[in-house]
Amino acid sequence: MAASSKLVGRQNLAVTLLTAYLTVLARQPLVTKACTTATLNFLQEEIAQRSSGMRADETRDEARARAAGRPVPKSIIERVVNKRVLQFALYGLFISGPLNHFMYELLNKVFAGRAKTKLNTVLAIVAQNVVISPILNSVFLAANAVIAGERSVSRVAQTVRSRLLGMMKVSWVVFPCVQLFAAKALPPLVW
Repeated sequence: MAASSKLVGRQNLAVTLLTAYLTVLARQPLVTKACTTATLNFLQEEIAQRSSGMRADETRDEARARAAGRPVPKSIIERVVNKRVLQFALYGLFISGPLNHFMYELLNKVFAGRAKTKLNTVLAIVAQNVVISPILNSVFLAANAVIAGERSVSRVAQTVRSRLLGMMKVSWVVFPCVQLFAAKALPPLVW
């Protein structure tokens, strides 16, 4: 009986949290999506670094300073949070979250008022994969190159050119299934 009440309590907590999240999402979609993306980016990068056993603690300049025996000053924030993790969170907050929000808002406006037919669902998925996904993936690749320490615009552009097609191929295989589920099961606000 006690285990059953704990499960019910956890379910109630999950439902309460989801309801609160969806309420905030409906009231302030841009801020909510930006904060959600920042949080997920933070967690993804932190987990990736910890599980790989490799921390991306040092920039090239820091590595050179350490090799030369010079001290490497770090701010209080950098002592608590890895710089790369923080940069990915900021990317999510200021770039990825808002860009995703506006791109899908635009898509929703294009398809607003249309009947939910199979054809319109397929057209929306094609638009996502041909228009939105390449833009989002290009921005991600560029930001990733900058976070990794690249400062030359031509090198960032080269990184995007060399990696975008491979990334798009994966997107084209994986995401149509996810997008089909989202189109059928979720309201556009949640996308």
